Amino acid sequence: MRMPNGYGSVVNLGKGRRKPYAVRITTGRKKNKEGNYVQTYRYLEYFEKSKDAYAYLAQMNSGHEVKEHESFQDMPTFKEVYDKWLAHKISLKKAPTESTVRNYGIAYRRFEDVHSRKFALLRPIDYQPIADKLKLKSDSTVGMAKTVLYQMYEYAIKQLQLCEKNYAEYVIWEYTNTETQMHVPFSEAEIKKLWEEKDFKDVDKTLMLIYSGLRAQEFLSIETKNIHLAEGYFIAGMKTEAGTNRTIPIHDDVLPFFKRYYSKRNKYLFQNTKGNAFSYTNFAVNYWNPLMEKLGMGHTMHDTRHTFATLADKYKLNEFYVKLIMGHSISDLTKRTYTHVEPSQLLAEINKIKI
Repeated sequence: MRMPNGYGSVVNLGKGRRKPYAVRITTGRKKNKEGNYVQTYRYLEYFEKSKDAYAYLAQMNSGHEVKEHESFQDMPTFKEVYDKWLAHKISLKKAPTESTVRNYGIAYRRFEDVHSRKFALLRPIDYQPIADKLKLKSDSTVGMAKTVLYQMYEYAIKQLQLCEKNYAEYVIWEYTNTETQMHVPFSEAEIKKLWEEKDFKDVDKTLMLIYSGLRAQEFLSIETKNIHLAEGYFIAGMKTEAGTNRTIPIHDDVLPFFKRYYSKRNKYLFQNTKGNAFSYTNFAVNYWNPLMEKLGMGHTMHDTRHTFATLADKYKLNEFYVKLIMGHSISDLTKRTYTHVEPSQLLAEINKIKI
């Protein structure tokens, strides 16, 4: 019986065996002694009767665990392989930085659809829809997702012996050049409309993004311990050396919103029911996109950062201060090394924006 690609198969191993019928999956290809490529397999379980083997195969592909056979149950999921791979990376002498680990986590969450799937059974066709969703992202975003998947497979091949082929190489990864990404800032008329609707669900978060200049993921990852309401600033940031752990002043106009969400009991300023930070995808799909549709505004979350830069230019904010707030690199070595700016100075500067 011919099975669909990636489904697995049942083979008869011949007479003389108590359980001659084996369920196996293809794990890759390798060269034989003659120099030809042949398929390699992983054998999952053995049966006396073929009907039992096919029943096992069907149950396996339906996503149900077959409790009588530990070999299938023990196969690690995508999540379990990621956890093992990350622990391995962190244990290395040259471990990744905290910022890099955070970026690994962001990339990992993009594979949410396959987190619970058995890693050895996943194929490029399972990853392609995930890659397709990233087409409009930057090369760095797509590159991080590809890197995490690629390295997970290298670890699974060399350390776990789960498979023999790196399927990340067979996924088509596309991205949008930064130069071609068009970000349209909120107009002042739109910002005024947001203020008029400030008590409507999530409008306040939009204003907090606009007045802080944060990247969306930085905003969603703000930790309560880093917020200093009395002094009017918080510590946040990721992605680049200049952007990590930077001081962000809280504009007077949005300070009440920060106070609204602040709770010492919570780890994050915004967190889901499990006490974790929202993922970008979760927030965009369930909160941001519905809000923009209701308000009749076709903006992406990144447009808020572009809006802040536009307002900073219009209200003539100090360019050096703006770079510090937004986490942009500073080419002037003297300024970067010797200039210390107090949070109060940044707060006074950002409060020049008045709409």
